[in-house]
Amino acid sequence: MERYRRLASFAPHLVLLACAGLANPAQARDPQPCSAPLVKALAKQLGQSGWTTPDSDGEGPLVAAACKPWPDDKAQSVVALAYVRPGDEGVAQGERSLALLVAKVDGRSGALLERYDSTLDEDAATEVSGGSLWLDTARYHLAPGVRAFGLVFDSTARGASCPDGGSDEELTLFAPDGKALRPVLKAYLSEWTTIKGTLCVNDPDFMTESAKVTLDLARTSSNGFADLVLAAKVTGDSAAGEKYLRTVRKTLKYDGKQYPHETFPRFWEQPGTPAQ
Repeated sequence: MERYRRLASFAPHLVLLACAGLANPAQARDPQPCSAPLVKALAKQLGQSGWTTPDSDGEGPLVAAACKPWPDDKAQSVVALAYVRPGDEGVAQGERSLALLVAKVDGRSGALLERYDSTLDEDAATEVSGGSLWLDTARYHLAPGVRAFGLVFDSTARGASCPDGGSDEELTLFAPDGKALRPVLKAYLSEWTTIKGTLCVNDPDFMTESAKVTLDLARTSSNGFADLVLAAKVTGDSAAGEKYLRTVRKTLKYDGKQYPHETFPRFWEQPGTPAQ
């Protein structure tokens, strides 16, 4: 997952909340706990031990976890886990290289059916806590018989003290590929940028723009998969208050492997707007 410029929480006056267009908005997200038997079954398959339900600080061997029943088959679940590899137990929080598992599992036995393995590297801009992972099981029907789901990663790192902009709520969309899961899209759902002035001084001219980004399906398709539409609702914030500015849409077309999308410069920024 991308690890840079997750600094959104430090913009004054901004309420940077994100949602996936087919799913619940971030402010209404329900908890997605994993049952103790499922955690135990997954730990055994991964060769791990001593796992318990993650605490809010993300300090145990199982740092973060999210589990949710699969809408098309209640006998299955989708899961996302961030965990400490054996031998790395003494690494300080904020400096860890965590293992990431995203999978579809049998809901009773916990047997892994489809999986994707990666790494979450922590640094000054990226830190993982107990609530950093959230599964989006909206109706992402990319093709007949192909339903994708999303993983939203929310960093809890403090980040820079005086940023000019930031991006957070990183969505990765996964499509089934045999016994594997394949990431086909990465996009930020919460972003902001400075338009005028400086954040960390008493600047009466300080102005920002922020975007809540949603994801939806288009009626068209490319290379066998439905086109996707990112829609950014952009608001401006200044000493005069917050106001709606515009909605910007971007259509993404599948190229046979993924939905190409450049996260920078931000698609919703107007020409001439500083990009971070």
